[in-house]
Amino acid sequence: MIRPAALALAAILVPPGAVRAAPEPAALPTFVSADGICERLVVAGRDLSRSCKGRFLNTIYRNGRVGFYFIAEDGAALTFTGMGSDQVKPNSDSAVQPIDGIIFGTGGRSERAKAVGACRFSNPYKPPGTVRCRADTERGAFEAAFTTDGKPPVVSNP
Repeated sequence: MIRPAALALAAILVPPGAVRAAPEPAALPTFVSADGICERLVVAGRDLSRSCKGRFLNTIYRNGRVGFYFIAEDGAALTFTGMGSDQVKPNSDSAVQPIDGIIFGTGGRSERAKAVGACRFSNPYKPPGTVRCRADTERGAFEAAFTTDGKPPVVSNP
């Protein structure tokens, strides 16, 4: 199972001045990051694949919400999110995560939208790991695809 990922992303998604105090340790998610190749990045029907960065992030919060983060070279980020308890595992080395929302952040601002979709991912410890997400919203289709470089992901548990 792919697990959570990166504090740098919070700087992208949280507007300046919005954070007044550090969150309690219990509120911090587990972070997972992996390097590799971002093969596809589509935001509201616009193909931004050429700008997609070679780093993938994943978060898991204590309430079970998970996020799959795809980052562009300019710092913009697309997140697919859903509840981990809804995850289906077709076999021991793959999972399908239903998606109920997307978050797109750029320039210190973020937009959220309800979504219907799924992220399909493989075991990152059996390289190469893959993550493929697609979700539909009122604003259009959102897609992303990433393949790891074959190295184990980096896991951070605050």
